[in-house]
Amino acid sequence: MRKNTAKQLLQNGKPAVGVWINWPSPVAAEALASVGWDWLVVDTEHGAVDLETLQSLFIAIGATPTVPMCRVPWNDHVGIKRVLDAGSMGIVVPMVVNAEEAERAVQAAKYPPEGVRSSGGGRWRYAYGPNYSEEANDEIAVIVMIEHVDAVRNAEEILSVKGVDACFIGPNDLAWSMSPYGRARGSAEHQALIAEVLRAAKKVGVPAGIHCGGPEEVNQRIDQGFQFLACANDAAFMMKSATEAFTMIQQHREATGR
Repeated sequence: MRKNTAKQLLQNGKPAVGVWINWPSPVAAEALASVGWDWLVVDTEHGAVDLETLQSLFIAIGATPTVPMCRVPWNDHVGIKRVLDAGSMGIVVPMVVNAEEAERAVQAAKYPPEGVRSSGGGRWRYAYGPNYSEEANDEIAVIVMIEHVDAVRNAEEILSVKGVDACFIGPNDLAWSMSPYGRARGSAEHQALIAEVLRAAKKVGVPAGIHCGGPEEVNQRIDQGFQFLACANDAAFMMKSATEAFTMIQQHREATGR
């Protein structure tokens, strides 16, 4: 079976850095994968990506060394099974708040006897090697999102669940769980909760991750000890470059009166 090199990095104590994909464009996914990111996560929780398009995204990403993964819409056995059958080599499960929910995610992602994933069709049969069924439980990454104050309180027990490969902090939802409209984001209390998740992860020995606004924050978080790091998303990259270019042109036009 194809090896999950992003999961291997985490297991070896090294950072695995990637980008969130929100747009249903295989060409954009292929272009991002060609850059050399360790992984790309297709966001089906908030992105408008249907299952057929999702499979096409996995095909585009999987043609490169970058590992294709998916944030599933919810901690749902059927949804997780279909995403994995389509070719995802890892799942990111939103809003996990206790150990029972973490166990449910692990069970959904693994074949018996370790889980309840059923064995059926899927492009993995020819995409990832004839021994996929025997090795998938070891290669598929299960990453649970800690993005609520209740989850922070339960972080140690969540991360102690066998089969959880990493956690991933969603800073926005964490802030929204603390205050109306996420006003707590960036506050001392918000940063303290993030630090508490990292502390719990280090204590248990499971990698911690977090969504970052850009490369500067990624480097900062690596220095703090985070390993699974998202460097913005496809839309942010495009809008940042487009806005900077347009602003520069507008400034020149205004300065020259043209």
